[in-house]
Order: sequence, then C-alpha cells, then structure tokens
Amino acid sequence: MRNNLPVTEHERTFPQEQRLISTTDLNSRITYCNDAFVAISGFTREELIGQPHNIVRHPDMPPGVFGHMWETIKEGKPWMGVVKNRAKNGDYYWVSAYVTAIYE
Repeated sequence: MRNNLPVTEHERTFPQEQRLISTTDLNSRITYCNDAFVAISGFTREELIGQPHNIVRHPDMPPGVFGHMWETIKEGKPWMGVVKNRAKNGDYYWVSAYVTAIYE
C-alpha cells in the first residue's frame, strides 16, 4: 500500500517535546504507533498498522542509512540518527530517531 503522493517542498513541524513512537515486527511492519506519529504522518492508524515502516521513508534518505541502522540493531545496540520522513500527502518532516530492539 503506497497511498502517499509525490513529495512536496512543504515541511511539517511538531513540538520538540513531542515523541513519535512506533514499533515494528522483525519484518519491519508497523505493529503500534502513538497518536503523535499518526498525526504527523497524515495516515490513519488503520493505514499504518501492518505496513512496512518505510511507508514514511522520504526518497531523499540514502538507503545505506537504514542498512546501517538494521546492522546496529541486530548487534543488540541502539541506533540514533536524523531521518527525513514523508507524510501521506508528500510533505516532509524531520525526526531525531532513537531505535532499539525490544525483546518480548
């Protein structure tokens, strides 16, 4: 499912203290996202759950960044980086991402 439109030059912003939270399974499919994540992405929760997390990946992001992120996580280490994401309507937003594995 790729409902997002072509990219725009419009940046979305959100309060710095707001936390966008999402979880994925081992196949990178979204299993949870908080209200702030839903709001900034422009998708509904129903559109996000079960989709690959790269549904919000902006095409400006080099694929190697995410390869490095997965390698780091698989080593049991947290990963941090600045990521440009794409909203459903093509707008973009920046996140300071902190990614870590959660073992259940």
